[in-house]
Amino acid sequence: MTMFPANMPEMPPEMMGPVMDNPQGFADAMGSGMEAFSAAMEGGGGMEAAFEAFGDVAGPMMMDMGVPMEVFDAVGDMVGAAVGPAMMMAPGDAGGGDMGAMMMDAVDMMMPEGMDMPPEVGGAMMDMGTAMGDAGVMPHDVAGEMMAPPGEPGYPMPCDAAGDPVCVPGDPGSVPMMDMGGEAILQAPPADGAMADMGTIMPPPGGYDHPPMGGDMMMPPPMNMDIAMMGPNDTLESMGMNPDGSGGPYEMGTMDMGGDAGGMGAMADAMGGAPGDSSPNAQDPMDEMDAAMGSAMDGAMDQGGPAAETFVSAGNDAADASAAAAGAEVVPQDDVDPSAGMG
Repeated sequence: MTMFPANMPEMPPEMMGPVMDNPQGFADAMGSGMEAFSAAMEGGGGMEAAFEAFGDVAGPMMMDMGVPMEVFDAVGDMVGAAVGPAMMMAPGDAGGGDMGAMMMDAVDMMMPEGMDMPPEVGGAMMDMGTAMGDAGVMPHDVAGEMMAPPGEPGYPMPCDAAGDPVCVPGDPGSVPMMDMGGEAILQAPPADGAMADMGTIMPPPGGYDHPPMGGDMMMPPPMNMDIAMMGPNDTLESMGMNPDGSGGPYEMGTMDMGGDAGGMGAMADAMGGAPGDSSPNAQDPMDEMDAAMGSAMDGAMDQGGPAAETFVSAGNDAADASAAAAGAEVVPQDDVDPSAGMG
């Protein structure tokens, strides 16, 4: 009867540390926040006002636990990206128990690998869904409020060329199962989760007859901490991120610079070690980086191919090695026509 996005956001350590240290404190914050949510709904404030009331009460309590407000807000957006699609694809009249089960399974799926969701957290998620149902909130309305606008970074479902979602509310079968590259877009709820226990909103045996991903459809980058913490004037490019949302400051801040870190590790190895490496064979990373950047700028002037494919050597062995490790063709400086690109 509903499904989850395949690329689920992962709970960041800034949230998990305090929650694992005090799961009951988290449950208390969520419970108090939902009391404010329900009061706002009863007062006729509407969904947006109700969620603001929730944050006004729960946020300071989470801050007392050691969770900064910006992290609390970002994690809220990440939870919305995880459970919002399930709410949108669920039947429009799904009740509070169903919504609680969806929230419980979503947060369980967001837990870092090897970490179990504390029962207090699962209970708080179930209580939140139940409170929403008691307040008269419908799942499609919850989904619309919790998710980023369609087409924006972090929106968790495919959109058409106009930027409109392809999902028909209440119909999981309206959403493609795979993208154009064969990567999964959707996944079924856990077979042993809260939704399975409810027995009312699990997909039917054999799943749905999903349409193919159309060539004019697009899949926004998945929600992560970088995207969740973007300001109103930020773009992926301004945050140093790639079009798929990867490579942002949060990811870079936790990246392992060793030899197993892909391209960055290869560059560190070619330079004689990662920054701070004091081994006898280590070269000065800043000197080598300056040389590499200079050579890369020279390579960008080469009209024989893009800089990502051709790297013009400046005679620096470390820079040449790092370029080759990244898959570029290293071209001797003497082979470049000095008039190239000058008209």
